Amino acid sequence: MRRKAMADVSALTLVALLLMAGPSQAFKQGDVDKLSATGQCPFCDLRQAELAGAHLAGARLSGASLSGANLAGADLTGANLRTAMLSRARLSGANLSRADLSRASLVDADLSGANLSGSTLVGADLSRAHFENADLSGADLSRADLAGADLTGTNLRGANLSGARWTTRWKCKEGSTGECVKDPGPPSTGGMF
Repeated sequence: MRRKAMADVSALTLVALLLMAGPSQAFKQGDVDKLSATGQCPFCDLRQAELAGAHLAGARLSGASLSGANLAGADLTGANLRTAMLSRARLSGANLSRADLSRASLVDADLSGANLSGSTLVGADLSRAHFENADLSGADLSRADLAGADLTGTNLRGANLSGARWTTRWKCKEGSTGECVKDPGPPSTGGMF
């Protein structure tokens, strides 16, 4: 009798722990299979997917959730990642040249050593992203948020930084290319209104 009561308590404890854990944050295998088969998977759930070294040049992944995914060394040349969620994604050494990352979220993403030359990052959230030794030459970073990003050793030659929010949180002046020229803000009228 006592053994049965202990087993019942253990089973109830396991069920309670599973219920408290909530839904899994893992990717959907069907979405990974679709991406592998077709090279496209817009709005797919690929969170925490293991895609390191994947050949995804030209892939259509607009609106996809790739948060926490491992894309280190992946070839995403010319990929469409518009509005994709890539927070905390590992993209170190990835090739994202000419990729469209407009309005994508790359908060806390690791892009160290990545090639983003000629990519479009208009309005992207790149706050606290790690770009150490990345190539952003010729990239369009207009209106992107780079607050707290690490740009150590990053190549920004020819990059459009117009209206971007710089690492120090100030806004880059329109026409800033290759370096952020601090926007002085609207001219003062001298009065309170």
